[in-house]
Amino acid sequence: MSGQRGFLSIESKNIFSILKKWLYTEQDIVFRELISNASDAIEKLLTVQMADKTAGCYPQGKITVTLDGEGNRIIISDNGVGMTADEVNRYINQIAFSGAADFINQYREEQQDSIIGHFGVGFYSAFMLADHVAIETKSYLEEAAAVRWDCKSDMAYEMTTGARTSHGTDVILYLNKDNPYIEKADTVHDIIQKYFLFLKTEIYFDGPNFDHVLVNDTNPLWNQPDSQTTTESMNQFYRECYDDISNPLFWIKFESVDIGLRGILFFRDTKNQTEEIDGTFKIYNRGVFVGENIKELIPRFVNLQSGIIDCTNLPLVVSRSTIREEDQKADMASLIYECLSQEVTIGINHLFEKNRADYERFWPHLNAFVKYGILQDKIFASVMTRKVIFKDIYGQYKTIPEYMAEGEASAGGTVYYASDSVEQAHYIKLFKRCRLNALLFDHVIDQPFLRRQELIHSNVRFVRIDSDGEALFQGAIHDGDQGKIERLTSKIHHALGERLGQMELKITNLEEPSITTLIIHDEKSRRMADMLEIYGMINQADTSLKEMQSKSTFLVNLNNDIIRYVLEASEAPDPQGANCSKQTDLILNQLLDLALLGQGALNVEDVEGFILRSEDIINQWIK
Repeated sequence: MSGQRGFLSIESKNIFSILKKWLYTEQDIVFRELISNASDAIEKLLTVQMADKTAGCYPQGKITVTLDGEGNRIIISDNGVGMTADEVNRYINQIAFSGAADFINQYREEQQDSIIGHFGVGFYSAFMLADHVAIETKSYLEEAAAVRWDCKSDMAYEMTTGARTSHGTDVILYLNKDNPYIEKADTVHDIIQKYFLFLKTEIYFDGPNFDHVLVNDTNPLWNQPDSQTTTESMNQFYRECYDDISNPLFWIKFESVDIGLRGILFFRDTKNQTEEIDGTFKIYNRGVFVGENIKELIPRFVNLQSGIIDCTNLPLVVSRSTIREEDQKADMASLIYECLSQEVTIGINHLFEKNRADYERFWPHLNAFVKYGILQDKIFASVMTRKVIFKDIYGQYKTIPEYMAEGEASAGGTVYYASDSVEQAHYIKLFKRCRLNALLFDHVIDQPFLRRQELIHSNVRFVRIDSDGEALFQGAIHDGDQGKIERLTSKIHHALGERLGQMELKITNLEEPSITTLIIHDEKSRRMADMLEIYGMINQADTSLKEMQSKSTFLVNLNNDIIRYVLEASEAPDPQGANCSKQTDLILNQLLDLALLGQGALNVEDVEGFILRSEDIINQWIK
């Protein structure tokens, strides 16, 4: 062909479009664009072969990236569809037109799902690395001549007859001598692998210390049938992909043919909740890395785990790195989002239904994930809300319906729970002594989750283990008790004085005689106090203010030997003139402190008094 020279034709509106949608911030993107173009060219040739029955049989697609240190060049070569001189002129010299548009129109009927790239626009990212870029290309059409295209950063180009003898394209970047990539073959290799690790077309890298090395895995695990994958291969893949020393707990492989989605979700070992809350979700489009944790695609609760999705129909902008807003009219992003939610729901529900032992074994790691998913996602909540399990005070896992089915053991229509097994240890022991049961709601997410449970189980009361003690332990007033209550009330007020604060005093006969005193809280008021503490409106250390807000009650058991002793003790001086009321005052103050200790609510200023009284009791005993 005769030589052709000129300047690139760029209309201002097209420049505006490029600037609006295509913003490169890293030079590494050049490799992604040019290798993606090469992959698109190979896919186009495959589509031609499938659509045109008269087309020849072409060799397997292959991309080669060469780092020529001596020549200061990077060459990206493919054996794809190639271009004629007219196509170079149209798609390269006139940036306003993309080859994809014509290709879609030509093969719309024969191959509606054909892979169309953005060859043309992304190519110009090459000038981020090189001041001089050349193309050697030859079309697959038999009579087409090879074409050589050269262009420098002044936008002047020249087209001549090329030297290529087989179909395909070479893009040649002539680098400056001080270009950092010339001496960094390892870096180039890693960049290619980052973006194209799972591209289905083979990519080879040639360069210093790299002799035609295969860069990518053309048949990743999510494309392989389960019969060909092993536990060890999945574990190894996860450890290498996510740089984790631990194996995943389990995984879910998923596929949606309708939207061209495949992938794996790995459930992480959270290492006793010390691992980072969020996982890492890697997104690929036809094997090309797009990004991580794209919020339009990944449900927030799913992103607590790690995974990979590869979708053939992602609506990407020209730079192939973000979702194109106008294409969201087709709601593809929402379809992917819902598909992931459904797949996770099916997988976790299957584990609960078919392998309850593993479900319970994994629960310390799944606890926050499942509960957060229920709070965040309607699809997940609709299936999993009644399949959340809680450990009871005996160490067994139960769902709320299973707990309720225990009948009298769970106090009928009331679910008793403990929010802190240490602070409420005294009450837990009382429950065990009385052969009652309670569930542990001791995770940070359990309080908002509890409110959701109350909406679901509208006929069930949720009461913390230190509330409603009189009803729980069968408190009652008998005939003839009124006089005893009045005398004991007087003694308690004399002994405790202002220490009772805003607490209500209640004296009754509890069925369990081993209980002396308890501090119980009104459930609704206590929750309000907890909420005020969370929002900083009550100081955590100010237990008296919290007790006042939570409407606490000091419950005293008449059916207890110590209380009977206090009640029957004489207040008159003994023959030596000692005041007998001093001993009952000491006992009652000690009982209050023990009740406060059982709540984890003993004030700092009361600790010394508790210690001194304890020493006094010991001294009286040893005398």
